[in-house]
Amino acid sequence: MNYSVHNIKHVTVVTLIASLLFLASHVSMAQVSEPTRREETTDATVNLEECINIALENNLQIAASRNKLGATEADRIKASLLFPSNPKLNSRIGERDGPDGQRTTDYSFSLSQEFQVYGQRRKRINVSDKLIERVKFEIADIERNVIAMVKTNFYEALTALEILKLRKYVESIFEKLWDATRERYKAGAISVLELNSINIGHGQARQQLLVAESSYQNSLLNLKLLLGKPRDEILNIEGNLSYEKLQTSIEDLLASAYKIRPDLMAISFEKERASNEISLRKAEIVPNPSLSGFFGREERMDDIVGGSVSISIPVWDRKQSELKRARTAKSTANINIKKKQLEIQKEVETAYRTFMAAKGSIAIYTDEIIPKVDESLKLNEISYKEGKIDFIGFLTVQKNLLEARAAYLNALLDYNNAIINLETVSGMKLML
Repeated sequence: MNYSVHNIKHVTVVTLIASLLFLASHVSMAQVSEPTRREETTDATVNLEECINIALENNLQIAASRNKLGATEADRIKASLLFPSNPKLNSRIGERDGPDGQRTTDYSFSLSQEFQVYGQRRKRINVSDKLIERVKFEIADIERNVIAMVKTNFYEALTALEILKLRKYVESIFEKLWDATRERYKAGAISVLELNSINIGHGQARQQLLVAESSYQNSLLNLKLLLGKPRDEILNIEGNLSYEKLQTSIEDLLASAYKIRPDLMAISFEKERASNEISLRKAEIVPNPSLSGFFGREERMDDIVGGSVSISIPVWDRKQSELKRARTAKSTANINIKKKQLEIQKEVETAYRTFMAAKGSIAIYTDEIIPKVDESLKLNEISYKEGKIDFIGFLTVQKNLLEARAAYLNALLDYNNAIINLETVSGMKLML
C-alpha cells in the first residue's frame, strides 16, 4: 500500500506532538512526586543529645525495665484497696415439715466482709512504695549504662569519621606522589628502589583507608543498635571533637557515687522494703476478723436478724516462713550494700587513674605536638612554594604530619571516653 508524502509528514507530526505531550505529563508527575521522594530519602543527621533522647525512647532494654515498673505499680493498686478481699454473700433455702404437718419453706441470707487490722493496709502500701522506688532506680541504672554506651559509641563514630577524612586525604596525597614518582622514574631521575618504596606506601595508604571505612561503618552500626534503629537506615552524626580541661578529685567522685549511684540506691530501697515487709508480716500474725450480718425467715415463724464475728486462731501459722524470708532479704541487702560500695570504690579509683593517664597524654598532644604539627604544615607549604623542597618531599612531610593528627584524634577519643567512664561510675555530670 502506498502513502503520499503529505500523509506521511502529517502522521509524523501528530506522532511527535503526542510523544511530547506524553513526556511532558511524565515530567510533571515526576516533579510532583520528586519532593515526596526527597522527603522519604532525607538522611537523618543527629547530634549527641538527640542520640541520647532516641536511645531513652527506643532502647529495648530500657523498655523491658519500664514494663517491670508497670507490674510493681499494679501491686501498689492492690495494696491500697480498703479491704483485703471482696465481700461474701451466702444464701440458704430449704423445706421442712411444719408444726401442722404441712411443708414449709425457710430461707436466709448472710453478708460477710474481712477487715484489716493492726495497720496492715498502711504497711502493705509502704512495702509496695519501696518496691516501686527500687524498680525506678533499677531503671535509672539501666539508663545510666545505656547513656554511657551511646556517648562512647557516638564519640567512636565521630572519631572514626574524622580519621576516615584524614585517610582519604593521605591516600590522595600518595596517589599524587605515585603519579609524580612514575614520571620521574620514566625520566630516569630515581631508582627502582625509590619507585617501589612509594608504591608500597601507596598500597598501605589504600589499606588504611579501607580499614578506616570499615571502622566507621561498624561504629555507626553499633550506634544504630543502641538507638533501636534498623541496620539499613541511613544515619549521619554531627558534633565536635574538642579538648576541654577537667579538674576533679577522687574524693568528690567517691562522695557523688555513694550518694547518687542508682544501683546503690536500688539496693538501699530493697533494704527498706524488706524492713517494711518484716513489719507487715508481724502485723499479719494477728488475724483479720470477718464481720457478717444475716437475715433469716421461717414460714409462719418470726424473722431472724443478727450478726457474727469470726477470726482464725494463730496456733500453727504465725507467719514464720514469711518473716524468715523478709529477714533474709534484709540481711542480703545489707551485704549487697557493702559489696556494692567496695565495687564502686574500685570502679572510681580505676576510672580516675585511667582519666589521669589520658589527661596527661592529651595534654602532651595539645601543648606540644599539635601546635608544632600545625606550624609544620604551614612551613612545609611555604617551603614548597619557595622551592626549598620538591613535590615528593612536600607530600611526604604532609603525610607524616597528618599521621600525627590521626594519633591525636585517637588520644582525644581516649580522653573523652575516660571522662564518660568517670561520669558513669560517679553519677556526676562532667560533660555532655
